[in-house]
Amino acid sequence: MATYDDGYSKGPSGAFGLTPVVKALLIANTLIALPFLFLVDAVPALRTVFDVLALDVPTWREWAPFFPVWQLVTFGFLHDPDSPMHLLFNLMGLYFFGTMVESLVGKRRFLWLYALGIIIPGVLQLALSIAIGSNALVVGASGAILMLLLIVATLFPHRTIILMFIPMPMWLAAVIFVGLDLFGLVRGGGGTAYLVHLGGAALGFVLAKSGAIWFDPFEAWAARKATKQVEDQLNDEQRLDELLARIHREGIGSLSGRERDFLKRMSARRGERL
Repeated sequence: MATYDDGYSKGPSGAFGLTPVVKALLIANTLIALPFLFLVDAVPALRTVFDVLALDVPTWREWAPFFPVWQLVTFGFLHDPDSPMHLLFNLMGLYFFGTMVESLVGKRRFLWLYALGIIIPGVLQLALSIAIGSNALVVGASGAILMLLLIVATLFPHRTIILMFIPMPMWLAAVIFVGLDLFGLVRGGGGTAYLVHLGGAALGFVLAKSGAIWFDPFEAWAARKATKQVEDQLNDEQRLDELLARIHREGIGSLSGRERDFLKRMSARRGERL
């Protein structure tokens, strides 16, 4: 699908270094997609599993309010069972663009970005399908791949890519892919979820342009947890001081059972008797 001429994320041998999350995603996509290739219509059980995991709009209508929310993730690991090229092109895009992005932002941020690239375009497609009464069955990681392409093209617009043996800047490659999807969306038909592609592309541009690719939700959660622990400790110390002052004024009999339990907990925490 594509190669690059500047050695970005290459090892000493000149080959692309496969980053860990991309490697895991390549394996997961392959292992999940392969059992369905050319067999989904021949084996009823496979068709049932495929329909449950794909983003199946009729299922969302029929199962309401018990929506199959897992489909917003699992559909991104399925691919057209009648077209191995669908899987192959997505794997190639994940390898080239995913390796570049993961090398840039790190494992945790990349995993978060890839999840967004699957879920948000899926939500857009689902909302549109419900609004227009479509019965679309949507599969594929193309939204996430277009997101990765636009992240790279936005951050490194003049980096050269060799696309189908033709060298071109990244921004031009992004324009070509987005343009083809826009044309397909306007023309209609074709069995391709163009809104998923375009939603992923728009998401990638916004994330890169705003700097949100550097947001780490795991790190933010840990920071909030640490801040809350400090705040809780300060509040406990303030409450303890107030209770001790009341005991000094009115005696321990003035405390409620809950306040006495609090004193015992604080005593155990401090390792001393109050």
